[in-house]
Amino acid sequence: MSLDNFIRSGVLTIACLSQVACYGYRGGWESMPYVGNTPPPVPAESRTAFEASQRGELLPDGLRLQVRINNQLRTYDTQYYFFIVPLSFDPREVYTQNHEPGKTQVQLVVTALEPGFEFRPAKAILHVGGKSFVGKNGIEAGSWDAEGRRVRTGGRWERRPIMDALELSELNQPHVLSVYFDTNVPSPELHDISIDLSQALSTRKGPVVPLIRFLPVRWKEGYT
Repeated sequence: MSLDNFIRSGVLTIACLSQVACYGYRGGWESMPYVGNTPPPVPAESRTAFEASQRGELLPDGLRLQVRINNQLRTYDTQYYFFIVPLSFDPREVYTQNHEPGKTQVQLVVTALEPGFEFRPAKAILHVGGKSFVGKNGIEAGSWDAEGRRVRTGGRWERRPIMDALELSELNQPHVLSVYFDTNVPSPELHDISIDLSQALSTRKGPVVPLIRFLPVRWKEGYT
């Protein structure tokens, strides 16, 4: 092999290795919902988006409910080479989800298991550090066909405003809903965060969702 070919082969090998041998970990804090007066044991760091969603799932009567505040905070991002050599470390605190100053978004993935549920975003109340904030507006994210019917596959993905109340008439089908509050995103390290959905997500028979509190928990994920 000529010297030029040897050098070219070496450069190509290093480039390939750099693609497959570089990996990293990032993580930080987020708020985990729970119900009851006593916080649950602090769980281990979630390692995947699925794990994070599972520990955010609640099961009030007649519902399957996932609750998430857009306050997931990344506090570190470390990249490695060949599993041991650090390439870079980023200690900046960065919110991982889109948000705007003065606004907090609470996302709800709601699956009605029984008929009669309605969602009224203006009835939601967020409590942070002894202060209370009423829901200002709500959004439903989903796909709709050309006739305006909600569909599971195909259609056009949109985020539609909820004017007053949204009837959750489709049983056993998840609805991706959001309610917005006029306050800055609360720190995920706070213990004094809760949301009252008792009037916002209820049936004609009355409230079924207890007060939802939030616990600061760690999250971590790997990437290549």
